[in-house]
Amino acid sequence: MRHLVRRPRMARGQALVEFSLILLPMFLVICGTLDLGRAVFAYNTLSESARQANRLAIVDQSLTDVQNKAVAYAPALGLSTIDVTVCFKTATTTQGDCSSSTDDCPSSLQIGCLAFVTTTTVFHPVTPFISSLFPSISMSSTSIGPIEYVCPTTTKLTCP
Repeated sequence: MRHLVRRPRMARGQALVEFSLILLPMFLVICGTLDLGRAVFAYNTLSESARQANRLAIVDQSLTDVQNKAVAYAPALGLSTIDVTVCFKTATTTQGDCSSSTDDCPSSLQIGCLAFVTTTTVFHPVTPFISSLFPSISMSSTSIGPIEYVCPTTTKLTCP
């Protein structure tokens, strides 16, 4: 016959108290991990969108086509053409982005000029504690590639 071991009266709620103490930190760790996964997904999608648009920019210098390619490649991020910057620089430029409005390449682009495609988005965490610390996180990715084919027209950024 089994002998039942009785716990002392004061130890009955101990497991419930310990569980309630660990529940919130465990919930934050799980949700934080999910938010980290979402952020990695958003950044990888943003980077791939810039790379795909840059692949088009090195053979087709149409601004609209390049922006539409970047937007179409990242539908989950909700990008718009405003979030995609395209510019062309010479291969000897020291500038690594398109923050200035002047392009170093001549008015008719040449093979060897660099196509810069930058995509940007804002990531919003959903975990309550993390979103109170970081309500929004700006992300951007730049892809650079040398122009391999110049459009037959003389007007910059237009291809048939």
